[in-house]
Amino acid sequence: MRYNHFMIFVGIAALGLGCDSKYMSAGGSSRMAVSGFEEIKDTVFDDTEYSGWMSKADQQVAYDARAEGTYFAHIEGRSNGGFHQYRHVLKPFQADQYDEWAVYWGLTTDEFYQIDLKMLRSGSIRQNMQVFVDAEGKAYHQAVWLKPKTK
Repeated sequence: MRYNHFMIFVGIAALGLGCDSKYMSAGGSSRMAVSGFEEIKDTVFDDTEYSGWMSKADQQVAYDARAEGTYFAHIEGRSNGGFHQYRHVLKPFQADQYDEWAVYWGLTTDEFYQIDLKMLRSGSIRQNMQVFVDAEGKAYHQAVWLKPKTK
């Protein structure tokens, strides 16, 4: 019986030591760092610039209702109690620098690969990308691409 108690102790100790604090979410933070995934954000936005968290469908409604000449400059997703939620930053589109823009959210890894490849081959640049992992361990990608004006 001593052996079993010892193994349980070793297992719990290993689990505790294996949890690196930089990957732990503190205070209900919406961001979760995951090995192999990184958020690419060239521009830092203040939290007050983001819309509220919303469902995938509500995000589409917000996209459809945006004012002409604006675009989703940044987009984030999260899993909140098993419910996927998204938020965005709406900014004026810089038509003097870019011909077009594209935004996608809630993409699986395979869907993201196909769209990212298509966008990069078309000459677009990925302005930002964010990934969250749901409770089942499945990754979901959000990204914004800009296509620079050709000279």
